[in-house]
Amino acid sequence: METKNKRDALERIRRRLHFSNSSYVDPVGLSGGLALWWKDDVDIDVRYKTKNMFRFVITWPSSSNKWLSTFIYAPPNWQHRAEFWASIKRIHDENQFPWLCVGDFNEVGSIWEKQGGNACIRSRIEKFQQFPSDCEFMDLEFKGSAYTWTNNQGGTGNIRERLDRAVATVEWRDLFPYTQIFHDLLLGSDHAPLIVNCCIPLKRVPYQFKFESMWCTSEECGEVIAGAWSTDHRGSEQIILAQKLKKCREALKVWSRKRFGNNLEKIKELKSQLGFVQSKPFSDENFLQEKAIKEELEITLLREEMYQHQRSRLNWIRYGDKKHFLFSCNCDPKTSKKSTVQDKG
Repeated sequence: METKNKRDALERIRRRLHFSNSSYVDPVGLSGGLALWWKDDVDIDVRYKTKNMFRFVITWPSSSNKWLSTFIYAPPNWQHRAEFWASIKRIHDENQFPWLCVGDFNEVGSIWEKQGGNACIRSRIEKFQQFPSDCEFMDLEFKGSAYTWTNNQGGTGNIRERLDRAVATVEWRDLFPYTQIFHDLLLGSDHAPLIVNCCIPLKRVPYQFKFESMWCTSEECGEVIAGAWSTDHRGSEQIILAQKLKKCREALKVWSRKRFGNNLEKIKELKSQLGFVQSKPFSDENFLQEKAIKEELEITLLREEMYQHQRSRLNWIRYGDKKHFLFSCNCDPKTSKKSTVQDKG
């Protein structure tokens, strides 16, 4: 990933996310650096790195096959970018591995990959199209928004482009025939993250009832518990306690479905709505609608994060003093005006 953060800050984030290994190209002035993180279950041999590229050989788990990967951030200047394509071509001439190339190419591949702003320069598009041909790359199909970058401006000044992509040789595609590329949503950044999914998803863990910390973000939670607990039951103290707990559990489950619903389904629905709005031509109405959907999506993502936290062993997360978001037990995220604080990490 491209980053303007210093190495110390990146190392703190890496440890929190439990990545075991790292490699960096430090930023110089306003010029962003690069960061590469990986875990011990994959073997990565970094062969070469500059401010515009990581080149490394990967040995995939449970496989003896090795393949080359280049994570790139192409120079913003066109003349320097043309020299960069030539350096990638030299890698192709020497390479003997299946090859995946992912990153910010800082160039569109057709007039359809840009919306708004000045018209595309056709000669630059043709030169860029020559680059994957020279390296024998195929553009990996993707899901998600057609654009991966926006200048985040309103009105007629809004520009969207597909600058980020994943390309690979036929040999790499043969190794991972079911690979899919996902353009994640534009949230909090001008670039959309690219997700390269070449693994079979893990099976889901069966559902077990738990008191959800996200329920405390609504004032209704205490009322639901008090109402269920106040019902009369007969029997011994142990039986009465068990019946009251059961009543609370059933009441909370019914209330949660109505009040919160399924976070994953809601996130999926909101992402679908956001993807649809972002694919439409820019207008002030669509811009405001996109902003409203993003706000609701961020709240739902936080609730899902709280949900997953209860099922994990990430003890470094404490929601009482979490730096990204701060909720009190009586706070409803939809009405709170102070639900976020600056991350100083």
